[in-house]
Amino acid sequence: MIPKRVGEMLRAGASYPLAREYDIRVPGAINLASNESPYGPSPTVLRALRRELKFAGLYPDPRATRLKLAIGAYLGVDASCVAIGNGSDELVDLVCKVFINPLGRVLIPLPTFAMYELSCRANGGRPVFYSLPNFEWCAEGLKRAAKGAVLVFIGRPNNPTGNGLSLQGLRELLGSGKLVVVDEAYAEFAGYSVAKLAVGRKNLLVLRTLSKAFGLAGLRVGYAVGNPNLIEPIERVRAPFNVNRLAQAAAVAALRDQRYLRKVVAMIKSGRTYMRRELTKLGLKVLPSDANFLMADVSPLGASAPELCDFLAERKIFVRDLSGFRGAGSKYVRITVGTPRQNRQLVLALKKFKRGV
Repeated sequence: MIPKRVGEMLRAGASYPLAREYDIRVPGAINLASNESPYGPSPTVLRALRRELKFAGLYPDPRATRLKLAIGAYLGVDASCVAIGNGSDELVDLVCKVFINPLGRVLIPLPTFAMYELSCRANGGRPVFYSLPNFEWCAEGLKRAAKGAVLVFIGRPNNPTGNGLSLQGLRELLGSGKLVVVDEAYAEFAGYSVAKLAVGRKNLLVLRTLSKAFGLAGLRVGYAVGNPNLIEPIERVRAPFNVNRLAQAAAVAALRDQRYLRKVVAMIKSGRTYMRRELTKLGLKVLPSDANFLMADVSPLGASAPELCDFLAERKIFVRDLSGFRGAGSKYVRITVGTPRQNRQLVLALKKFKRGV
């Protein structure tokens, strides 16, 4: 009863590598594994949710008109250039559904977000993997790997490495004529974006989310930005009520509270600087990051990623073991930047691990 494409996906072992904290609920635990905002949404968002609760028995706006206008105002683009998704995960799936023919080849750099491969395979596509040399981005290598592909996924900044393809490199890749999907889930922390550029291009789509800097991970709101000729088919294919009315109201309020957003981003960037400095002092090899997390090689501590994660979990601190990320490896972890107190507790636990305490 299982279609061939799903059977092939299962045989390939493709799955989303869930973080362990979803299986283990520990009171008082520090979760630095999921790239969530440790500060949550703004008070403005919470007030908007309370106001919207009385309408919970009514369907949401199927066109998400107010939300599209708010996104347009935030980015400086027309609302016709925006498609709404139940998190950017749904938009990854919709992009594959709309733009990939059966057996169509999709270039996926490694390591990266697992949903690109999952959605590609589930929609009948064939992933073509390109391992980033030393976890660095090379436009020439990507262009060679993209030959024969119809679509390319690029995380910018990339999850889990935290770095990204340069603007010049992206322009070179766009010159190949392939449809390039740039996932900007962490753009607010990076301070760079090609969302406006996408509006005027025929082969560029940008995906964004309110899960990270805006603190709405539990409400699942994402969006795509691009030329209306690319956005329209996505909008036609998506389910009409894919983003619920509470999520729409919260997203509008979050986008309008720029003061809170700037405050959160500044605190995360400060924490990122602190964490990178302290982890480097401990001997870890830390990759430069433009996101709200750091990828680090823990082998200088004399341990594998699973061993270190087990040690931290016993102390109620969770970081992401990247052993399950295709293209990463058993010596790498990804650490979300937390509050100053959480960051200090992690550093203290790592010092104890290094001393063998």
